[in-house]
Amino acid sequence: MPSRARDKQLAKLAARRQAERHRRKRRRDITRGVIATVVALALVGGAAAVLLGGGDGNAAASGSPTPSASATPSGKPGTQTGTVQPKPAPTTVACDGNVPPGAGKPKPQFAGPPPMKIDPKKTYTATMVTSCGTITIEFDASRAPETVNSFVFLARKGFFDGQFFTRLDTSIDVIQGGDPTETGSGGPGYNIPDELTGDESYLAGTFAMAKGQAPNSGGSQFFIISGPNGTHLDANPNYTIFGHVTGGLDVARTIQALPVMDPKAAKGGDIAAQEPKQAVYMDKVTIAES
Repeated sequence: MPSRARDKQLAKLAARRQAERHRRKRRRDITRGVIATVVALALVGGAAAVLLGGGDGNAAASGSPTPSASATPSGKPGTQTGTVQPKPAPTTVACDGNVPPGAGKPKPQFAGPPPMKIDPKKTYTATMVTSCGTITIEFDASRAPETVNSFVFLARKGFFDGQFFTRLDTSIDVIQGGDPTETGSGGPGYNIPDELTGDESYLAGTFAMAKGQAPNSGGSQFFIISGPNGTHLDANPNYTIFGHVTGGLDVARTIQALPVMDPKAAKGGDIAAQEPKQAVYMDKVTIAES
């Protein structure tokens, strides 16, 4: 074969081999990208599914971070049916705070949900004094009247006073509290319905109701979105938004940055490991209306 023809043939063969290598590399890159996306979605979905593990109405908790189904106690809605004892708090208080008077005291359980007492046309604001500073929340009673009514009812009963936050999840920028048993699975003794509008977006400053995986399983547990990772929940918008932080978002971020019990396990989605090492109390939660 003439030298020139042989060179052309070799050049074509080399080009075909290079093209085939490029195609194989591109297929590998696409496959890896798909796998990475699926894994990322699974991790976010998993965090969202258990988020907020806790909204069960029955506070006779087993200590499991995942709520179990329970019936609402019998009785006239809004009447007390008993109390539950919270588990002990970490011995050190965060941010050089003090143990508040309500810490460790039994918390009431109610038949419910309570009767509607709020006026959706009015503005309701919560002032939450914590170990690390004060957070103020303005509620959206027109968007989620039953959720706001329940929170206002509980706050006026002193239900949140002396509780400590049970979960800090940096993957979704969530600080979570409102469990009278402090186990991650307690509630007020009743469940409230979801109030979803279809336009949920969990931006920084969002105040929303925690719940279990079942519909209408919210109770007293709530969460605050402290940063941009909260929008990871937008793909799983199952959590009623009923207010937003109007002051003290920096306090929420300070709490979010505190060390947790087991950082490695916490990153893997272990809710118990996401409990703060130091107690972050809600000293007192008060309600104002205008």
